[in-house]
Formats: sequence, structure tokens, C-alpha cells
Amino acid sequence: MNRYMKMKLLSVTICFLTVVTGCSSSESEVASTSTSDNTSDSSNQSVTIMIGHQSPTAQTWGALIMKDQQFYEKHLKDVEPDVDFKIEWFDSPAGPPLNNSMVGGDMRLAFMGDMPILSNGIVGVTNPNYNSVFLAFDGKGEFGKNQSIIVPNEGVNSINDLEGLSVSTPFGSSAHRMLLAALEQNGLSGKVEVVDHSVSVGLQSIEEKKIDGHATWEPWPSFMEYRGQGAILFDGELTKIDYLDGVVANKDWVEENPSYAIAFLKALIESHQFILANPQEAAEIFAKESEFPLEVTEIMVETIHFDSGIYAHDIETLNGSLQFLSDQGMLEGELDLTQFIDDKYLKQAAEEMELTYLREQEMNGGKWIDWMSR
Repeated sequence: MNRYMKMKLLSVTICFLTVVTGCSSSESEVASTSTSDNTSDSSNQSVTIMIGHQSPTAQTWGALIMKDQQFYEKHLKDVEPDVDFKIEWFDSPAGPPLNNSMVGGDMRLAFMGDMPILSNGIVGVTNPNYNSVFLAFDGKGEFGKNQSIIVPNEGVNSINDLEGLSVSTPFGSSAHRMLLAALEQNGLSGKVEVVDHSVSVGLQSIEEKKIDGHATWEPWPSFMEYRGQGAILFDGELTKIDYLDGVVANKDWVEENPSYAIAFLKALIESHQFILANPQEAAEIFAKESEFPLEVTEIMVETIHFDSGIYAHDIETLNGSLQFLSDQGMLEGELDLTQFIDDKYLKQAAEEMELTYLREQEMNGGKWIDWMSR
């Protein structure tokens, strides 16, 4: 494993606590890198917008295209040509540090997985000093694709072989939900010891054969196979539970700066269009920005469905994740997704790009469609 990946795994070890509780030790580090939005009446007005993303989570890699191609800067300039916009990108090992920074007022927008998104929404209704809104999705894994149970080389050959053994996963994560669903579907509930391990500890334990399995998300399973350090035993797609990542924002900031939010969503749509139209170049950008091998990022282009659209069955999936967190005793409040999710900014962005957003029948259908190309 190269030095960068060891550092990434070490960062995850330090920062990756449970999705719901977050990582307080990272808050001051994030805050120290941020600057506030500056306002001025002069033609030399300068505005800094901080955005969080996660290079160790492949389904948030729409951010990497947006960053590399500077799509957000382009659309912001269309809104206010005389303003000097600076986009600060904060690369986090996981979602909880991003949530801490958003609650602290440093970060305006953040790409993160489904469970940290829900945690952000709950904080938005329980913390009087923070309001949250969900704006759009980024990467999606149909039926649970892009999550896996990985095992040591020369380990077990079937999920049924895990009976009586130990499998780790970050508790409260989408991979945790996938793992428990996989065990239940195969009659293994209560027959496998499920251990709370961060991604870094789990992967190291797989490599050193100190645990029988670890459930996690891409690009780690493909990276472990590429490095010859583990093998994929079970594909999360078999659970039939979609795996979702998206974008949350500081609601007060969005309401004060709707044109900035719409410009961001235009940049997100354009990033997804870029991936669809230029898969090889997108894989190369993924590799450059994330420092994962090109052979791995090429797989991600093929397996991740990049689509900002908010479908009815996506909301059902998020409601299922809320129920999962409640069942695990990890829910510290109640979240009404109809109040948390607001697609009016996404619809406006699509309209201004002369795109036809999801029609009612499409939105309520059971399949994602390629609406960005019509």
C-alpha cells in the first residue's frame, strides 16, 4: 500500500467515528482552513465558498469533476461577473467531520453518504443554531452496488461460510445496513459477530487476516482486490437496497444566496454530464484528484450512476435508512424528509440549463433515467 493510501487510512482511523455522533477532534482542523463569505459594494468584491467532499468515497466523486473542471466558478461568474469567487475544497476521510464543520458555520455545501446526510438533517432540526437542506444526489449504487463484504485472500468462499465468524463495519454507516441485510437474507442474523471497525482498521485487519470479513464501500473493495490484499465475497447489489450519496447545504446560506445554490447545482449537473460523455477522461480525473489507481477509477465510472435527480424511490430508501438508524439506537431526533429535501433549486437549475427535469411519472417510477441528456 503506497504512502498516500496509508495516510488516508490513518486519517480515517483518527476521524471516522460513528456517522451519527461525528468526529469532534476534526472540527477545529476544518474550521482553521475556512473563510467567511465576504460582502462588499465595490467592484472588487470577493466571496469565498467552502465545499466539503470525500475522496475516499467514490460515489461522491462528482465533486472531483466539478473541482477539476472549475464548473462552479464558471456558473458563479455567469451570476456575478464582477465578483472574485474563491472555492475552498475540504477533502475529508468521512462524513462526520464535514457535518461538524457545517454545524460550526465554516462549510456551506458538502458531498457525503446517505447516513451522514440524515445525521446532518437531524442536527438541522435539533440544533437551534443550524438549519440544513438536502439539495441533490450525486452518485448512486443501484440495489446496493458499490458496497461489498471483503475477506482476506484464501479466506471463506461463500457468505454462508461466515457463520460463527466475525465481520466488521463502521456502525451506523450504509455498509452496516448492507451487512445486516445480507446476513438476514442468508439466514445468518445472530450467527455472525458484527464488530464496529473504522474503514482503516477493517482493511488493515483484512490484509493481516485478523478478521474474517469487512463491509465497506467503493473504491476500497476494488482497491483491495487490485492490490491483491483481499477479495470481494458479497456484492451489496444482492441486498436490493440502493446506496445513495448526495449534497447537503446550510439552509440559511442557501436562502440568502439562492443564485449561488442554483449555480452550484448547474455545476453538479454539468459534472454528471461530463462523466456520461467522457468516461475515460472522468476516470483519469478521478485518479488524479483521489490518487487511487486508474485501474480502480475506471471501474467506478462503470458502476456508479451519477444523477442529481430526486426520485420517489430515493426518498423511500432514505426513509429506510432512518428506520435502520432508529432500530440501531443511533437516531437522536426525528427527521421529516418532506421538510428536509427541497428540489426547487435543482428544478430551477435544470430549467436555466434548458433541460427537462423529471416529469411526475418519471419521478414516481422505480427506475433512474438519463434525463440530463435529453
